[in-house]
Amino acid sequence: MIYYLDGKITIKGKDFVVIETQGVGRKVHMSPEAVLDLPSVNNKFKLFCYLNIGRDSQRLYGFPSKENLDFFESLINISGIGPKTAVQVASIATMDKLKEGIRNDNQEILDKIFKIGKKKGQRVIFELSRRVKEEPEDDPAIETLISLGFSKKDANAALKGASKDISVEERVKEALKLLDNA
Repeated sequence: MIYYLDGKITIKGKDFVVIETQGVGRKVHMSPEAVLDLPSVNNKFKLFCYLNIGRDSQRLYGFPSKENLDFFESLINISGIGPKTAVQVASIATMDKLKEGIRNDNQEILDKIFKIGKKKGQRVIFELSRRVKEEPEDDPAIETLISLGFSKKDANAALKGASKDISVEERVKEALKLLDNA
């Protein structure tokens, strides 16, 4: 399986690039926005890749970072969302911005998602909103308690009793008191 290509960009199309590695040019499909962000032709570049093998074709999709590739792979795991649609959604914004847009009902982000089609857009929004609900927002107090050796479960339980209106340091102190009494 191809994980990344590190080579020279020889051709830039509207939604693809050709990267030459060891004398072989490989066509890599990307969102038009991502192609525009790449260096110019004849410059060296590294692309993270996903190889999609269909019934009658093979397509290589490229991403400028591992995070973008991970986001793409999470999108294609949504039922009914294929690689072409996932590339479109991934080009709208980063996973974090999409989740934040869904969490805050940002109409601009939601409108961009619906450009892929009503049913597919609804499916993407549903799945991403479900993931947003399942994932707690990053909490520096939890991270601090984990770095002190407490489990995530214990840290979460102890911080439930601490006020969110005080500083991170004060929340950690309150949680430590609760953990000492346990």
